[in-house]
Amino acid sequence: MLRFLGRKKKEGFISVKGGRVWFQTIGSGPTLLVLHGGPGYPHDYLEPLKKLSNEFQVVFYDQLGCGNSERSTDMSLWTVEHFVSELENVIATLGLEQYHILGQSWGAALAVSFAQTKPRGLQKLILANPYISTPIWEQDAARLIEKLHPIHRHALKTSHVGLPQFDEAQKEYYRRFVYGMDTLPEPCVRSGQKMNGDIYRYMWGPTEFVVTGTLKNFDPSDHLKNIALPTLFICGRNDEATPEACEQFAALMSNALVAVLEKSAHHAHWTETEKYIQIVRGFLVRDIAKNE
Repeated sequence: MLRFLGRKKKEGFISVKGGRVWFQTIGSGPTLLVLHGGPGYPHDYLEPLKKLSNEFQVVFYDQLGCGNSERSTDMSLWTVEHFVSELENVIATLGLEQYHILGQSWGAALAVSFAQTKPRGLQKLILANPYISTPIWEQDAARLIEKLHPIHRHALKTSHVGLPQFDEAQKEYYRRFVYGMDTLPEPCVRSGQKMNGDIYRYMWGPTEFVVTGTLKNFDPSDHLKNIALPTLFICGRNDEATPEACEQFAALMSNALVAVLEKSAHHAHWTETEKYIQIVRGFLVRDIAKNE
């Protein structure tokens, strides 16, 4: 368990359409606003980012419907547009005039959707283990499945969720390309316990590599060229958000860099924490131009 004694800390709730969302700030200095993944997978698993609170005010919040935020069964709120509006509300309520955003996984899609509106005050963008385009994600997932043992490949192609052979193969996919480790840290377990599976299934689908929800055709990658902010893509070598996809997205932008952590998958902030924090910190504390 990570400890951050003596650092300025605040938490509470912010009213948004549909209920109240929980937030926490820790530390002081320039603001880094963190957007968790999922959809519906709350902030707990991103606990290593608190290491940045010795130099930054790190802001976490749980999107409506998951984690410490209020639950809502109103499916009309389970949209990209709602979560962008919710993000705007969090920024306004906390009075953030200048800030950076780190969006992890689904949080990266949310960050891109927000950034393309050219919001006032947003300084830098970190797209961590980013989900941005469903078509590209599905193509990469199919390629990653081909890297599994033939027994697992066959199970994923010929069976379905709930069957023992599928579930066993899915565990192996998650071990290699999602977690990148055999045993999950307690904060990751906590996120799993507090996630909202209904939101995840409605917007995404039954698994990380089977997309059946409302995000099936989501692809704002054409808008990346309109984002001129300094942007860092960071991922693991074995990430389901692949290095190749990150390079492809970065090439569409005028001021983007890609960092790849060689020993990690989708949870690089756990498997290579110190290097991850060093890269993120370095990006935030200096001006970066593409190809520097």
